[in-house]
Amino acid sequence: MHHPDYPNLPYQYDRQLNPVYAGKTFRYDYEDGNVFIIDFFDRTHRHDLGVAGPHKGFNGYYTFHYVEIAPCVYFMYWLEEVYTVSQVADFNRMRVYTHYTYEEKGTRKSLFHSGTITELDRFSW
Repeated sequence: MHHPDYPNLPYQYDRQLNPVYAGKTFRYDYEDGNVFIIDFFDRTHRHDLGVAGPHKGFNGYYTFHYVEIAPCVYFMYWLEEVYTVSQVADFNRMRVYTHYTYEEKGTRKSLFHSGTITELDRFSW
């Protein structure tokens, strides 16, 4: 079976072109206390807002890249002002795994944290 808009591609590629998160808003509750509201405008543009924990008040708009590594499981990566971010968002298990790297006093550092994902009504939080 083929995707109607892309007749030369197998239908399985539809999820790559239309990921399940696109156009939706989620709450990421990390085990370290950080809580973010993530608004995915489309498949490659997002807004991250820190609402609790050490990153409360964080506010960033990002263009990111992604690859679907399993059905509804996405590897996402992007650059922020300070951090280089790699993230796996598993929308089957509603879990998120995030790895940051950053520079501190001339030394490269890294941080890993994981948490849960909750879908929110768009813009209702």
